[in-house]
Amino acid sequence: MTNQNFVIAIPTYRRSKIIVDKTLKLLKHYNIPNDQIIIFIKDQMEMNDYQDIVANYNMVLTGASGIMETRNTLQAFFWYETSYTNVLYMDDDIDSLYNMDKPLDNFKEFVEFAFRETKNLGLNLWGVSALHNPYFMSKKITTTLKYICGCLYGEIFDREKYPIFSDVNHFEDHQKSMDCFIRDGGVVKFNWIGIKTRYFGAGGINESLGGLENRHIEMDNNSIFLAEKYPQMCKVINKKWGTDLRLNYHFKNKIDL
Repeated sequence: MTNQNFVIAIPTYRRSKIIVDKTLKLLKHYNIPNDQIIIFIKDQMEMNDYQDIVANYNMVLTGASGIMETRNTLQAFFWYETSYTNVLYMDDDIDSLYNMDKPLDNFKEFVEFAFRETKNLGLNLWGVSALHNPYFMSKKITTTLKYICGCLYGEIFDREKYPIFSDVNHFEDHQKSMDCFIRDGGVVKFNWIGIKTRYFGAGGINESLGGLENRHIEMDNNSIFLAEKYPQMCKVINKKWGTDLRLNYHFKNKIDL
């Protein structure tokens, strides 16, 4: 495939037009070669909707339903079936990336820096700000327990450790943040890089869960489950748009769960 320093994994579901107009367009803007990208779709039936891009990219059928199964399948794929060390996960509907209040100039340079810095810190999971509002961003690298957003994150596969799998269809990225923190002693966040995306858009997790109403039910149930499983690390909070989970950035390793 590619001899680049990292590979990009994009899971997608019923978004054959969106992935072209959003994430793939963004990567093309940054001159990322097609052979550095792997697109993960559910099955052969789904493949028919992606015919326009099949010939140009590496495609993998997951057989997975829902975000939990998909994340777990990708984790197993990279852990057991490949020799990749640095994997960058991206959602299929990312509009743009920001460096504080300005568009990010050099995507490849930043990603290589992020993997290098994370390795130097002896950690394995890194992420960026889930927002692109400079008010909530800062020119800091943190290794405390912070939310590593699933829409764009990097993972270093250290096969001397154990893989991280999820129990939930919603807040699975919160769970991964906590589990990696427990396993590794920290997670890395580059707080000056932000993402512009639509978190409740058509297709994707909304479609896989049967609609927005079912998604909110899943959010309620999964947030309670995680708050009970990790009582010192997170708590449930209610916002105008629904249930959310807040991580305890004061948490210090380690406790028995």
